[in-house]
Amino acid sequence: MRIIILGSKGGVGKSTISLLLAKRLCELGKTVLFVDRDQIGYASWLVGIRSKGLVASVVDGEEGDYFVQRKLGKGNLQVLKFYGDGPRLKEDVKLIISDPKLRTTFNEKYQEVISLGHDFIVLDNKSTTFPSNDEIRLEITAYSGRYPNARGYRVFVTDPFKIDIENTVSFAEKLNREEVLKNLPVKIIGQALVVNMVSPGKIHDVRSDLRELSSMFSPMIFVPFLEELFSFSDDIARLPDVDEIRQLTDLIQSLENAG
Repeated sequence: MRIIILGSKGGVGKSTISLLLAKRLCELGKTVLFVDRDQIGYASWLVGIRSKGLVASVVDGEEGDYFVQRKLGKGNLQVLKFYGDGPRLKEDVKLIISDPKLRTTFNEKYQEVISLGHDFIVLDNKSTTFPSNDEIRLEITAYSGRYPNARGYRVFVTDPFKIDIENTVSFAEKLNREEVLKNLPVKIIGQALVVNMVSPGKIHDVRSDLRELSSMFSPMIFVPFLEELFSFSDDIARLPDVDEIRQLTDLIQSLENAG
């Protein structure tokens, strides 16, 4: 299953939520492929990837050191730095799409990674990412070529500020339009909303204010502000356990097991 992490703005903790989900699944004995599609490359940096991502390596004709795998809990974590090399992304993707040789090389390199096998793939994204974006189509086309019947589960992440929640809902509505869904090679089977960094004393109020969204997002998860997660820079294995992430992971697993 593809777990797609989405949001309408930066700085709300998308990468952190992505890593918490991946870590929890690994602890349960799963093999998780974490595809870092954030332009900053935060997750890649945490696992020690300091070189160019896959996209930039292909364009520059380099072998690259964009992939690592390690034991984590009872499972295995694979991390692919898809991009994360700053402003060159747009031009790099254009070059790969327009050059058949580069496109072939990219497909071969990505196929090498995804063919190793995984139970879940977690895709961390930059803000306001649509399936029609060139860099997203590049990845999803290659992935679907190897796994044509893949299913996807969307996790939208926002902070608790009203305007950001409203923008996230608007973003989700656009992604849920029929013309978007029907052109996806992946079947979307559900979506959750994670409201991150909520003041512990206000979780009840925020949950109450968002009750009307329960028909759109199932579940809605409210993660309290945790000092140890803010600007986390340690080893991924030392990420704290978060009860709310356990709940979300259990749901995702049940959907996967239901087939």
